[in-house]
Amino acid sequence: MKTDKDVQIFCENIRKIRLEYGLSKKEMAKILEIGIKSLNSLENGKIPPRLNCLIFYKIQENFGIRPGDLFDEDLMKKFLKFFQKR
Repeated sequence: MKTDKDVQIFCENIRKIRLEYGLSKKEMAKILEIGIKSLNSLENGKIPPRLNCLIFYKIQENFGIRPGDLFDEDLMKKFLKFFQKR
């Protein structure tokens, strides 16, 4: 079971991914197939009640980030290091 800290890390990583790719909230919501209100909730540290696991698939499909990695505080450091090697 995930803790409040895990939820906070997950939510922060969603925002960081969006910003790293230079996406607007509207663009990110479309990619994740969620509403802008749900994305706003996520980026503010709250899991929307109707959010389902499809979001994990969409993140992996579009950004190449595995679901478990979304709970890693150092995700962006690892993510950026991976792309710098290419």
